[in-house]
Amino acid sequence: MSMLKDYRSSIEELTATTPKKKAAAAKLETPTFEGLIRSREAARLLGMSEWLLRKLAHEGDIPYLQITPRSPMLFDLLDLRGWIERQKIRK
Repeated sequence: MSMLKDYRSSIEELTATTPKKKAAAAKLETPTFEGLIRSREAARLLGMSEWLLRKLAHEGDIPYLQITPRSPMLFDLLDLRGWIERQKIRK
């Protein structure tokens, strides 16, 4: 009888939907926004020249934001991390 009770309590614990558990699950599912940085800082983080970064961005390799044609190019840190992952050489 005790074993059945332990089993039921562990099942209830795993399937419980308390607000705290929902918040923890939402954190895991939703990517966090880390902010936007300008091209100079993005190039420094990636270890390349600002010109090469702009070229890659204009070619569509690296996503960027530009509100107006005369505003600075802005890069999302999450996008930069994704680009780094895609560039890694795996053997």
